[in-house]
Amino acid sequence: MQGPQTINESYYCLRNKPDGPISVLTTNSYVVGEYNVSTGDIRWGRVVLASQKVQIQNYLHRHFPPTSSAQTQKNQIVAA
Repeated sequence: MQGPQTINESYYCLRNKPDGPISVLTTNSYVVGEYNVSTGDIRWGRVVLASQKVQIQNYLHRHFPPTSSAQTQKNQIVAA
């Protein structure tokens, strides 16, 4: 299990397995979302302010970039 990493004053992320998804939690330990490193997608399970979502997404993409194959496929779809 990887230790928690602070995203901002209200949220942090935690990864239970080295190849598993990354959980996004509030400072009260409520899970609000889950980030899939292989696809770069986030599934939100609770309401999060839009401005906070942007901060969280930017942090996760910066610190845990999606794998190249999934990102390449997304870029090809967008470019088409």
